[in-house]
Amino acid sequence: MVKTKKLFKIAIVTLSVVTVSIIILAVWISRDDYVPKKLGNSVSAALNNRYGSSCSIAENDKYIFYVNRVKDSFPLVRIDKNSGEKKLLKIDIGDSYGSVLFIYKNTLIYTKSKGLGYGNSYYDIYRCDFDGENEKLIKKESPIPHMVIDDYIYIPNLDNALTRLSLINGQKRTLNKEECNNFAGVDKKGKTLYFETGALKMVKVKINKRKASLWIKSPTEAIGFGSIHGKGKKARKILGIANGSIWLRGKDVDSIYKVEETEGGYQTKSIFKKAGVNLVDNSIMEKDKIYYVSHDENKLIMFDIMTGEDRVIYTAANKNIKILAAIGDNILISEWAKDNEHVNYYDAVGDKTAKNYYINNSGKVLYELD
Repeated sequence: MVKTKKLFKIAIVTLSVVTVSIIILAVWISRDDYVPKKLGNSVSAALNNRYGSSCSIAENDKYIFYVNRVKDSFPLVRIDKNSGEKKLLKIDIGDSYGSVLFIYKNTLIYTKSKGLGYGNSYYDIYRCDFDGENEKLIKKESPIPHMVIDDYIYIPNLDNALTRLSLINGQKRTLNKEECNNFAGVDKKGKTLYFETGALKMVKVKINKRKASLWIKSPTEAIGFGSIHGKGKKARKILGIANGSIWLRGKDVDSIYKVEETEGGYQTKSIFKKAGVNLVDNSIMEKDKIYYVSHDENKLIMFDIMTGEDRVIYTAANKNIKILAAIGDNILISEWAKDNEHVNYYDAVGDKTAKNYYINNSGKVLYELD
């Protein structure tokens, strides 16, 4: 009997210690103050770099880096913004389907193709200094990365869910089990990353560093566009996240929807019609601007979401324009001649007649990315 009482007391004490430990751990996790801040590229550039386009790009205060995928050698080139000097750093960066470029502190992160072909493409991820030297392998045989945020690179895993790899110590964590196909933006106030999938929905992943360090999955919410209140339920893709709002592109190809999270779910706040244009394949968002192309594809238009005003910023006479990406106030575009042989962008890229230009949002050509 005495022994039973003693064992009972030990069990009570042990249970109390475990309970208190769990409470302390839960409080410690809940007080995680990490906020995703610095991106290694703009959202539109990161998305463009992952898929088949004629050029990948990254930029910091001193340099512009790009891979011209019209060239067979897939050259990685650096432009000095002070002198305008171009320097070839490497060749065979990425492949014709994608060539990721991210800037992380004083290094450049990029991929090399494993040559498995479209639909089965894997890449080795590397980093080097801004002179192309001191190359270091980060990860072998990876799906093409989404984004670098602070000290982490976010990569889709084999199930298209989300893996985070530390650029400091190489530790890898799977953050969730939800499909995360394309990175779409950051809500810093909510400490949340947004992704889109191929199933007309978006995925919201709340980042908690302390949970990740303990291998606990991140809180994840999948939001079907059809559940949005109002006409935003007709959305097709995410354009971006700005000023606490989600900006969506419609199934009806000339529509843009501004959507906000409310207590009752997600509510359409504004609808913007761009009559006569097709936003599906030729529009991107950066900061508080949406860029799209006119119906005849020879004018680049900037839509200011703060004022609701449109302005033509660039015209290419007798040529077509494809918007590839935007970083800050600069836009990466591709141009090709209007003729019967090159009726669309992909034909022009395949025939190596597309030319890539980096312009500012006043329409000035800064560089031809040859």
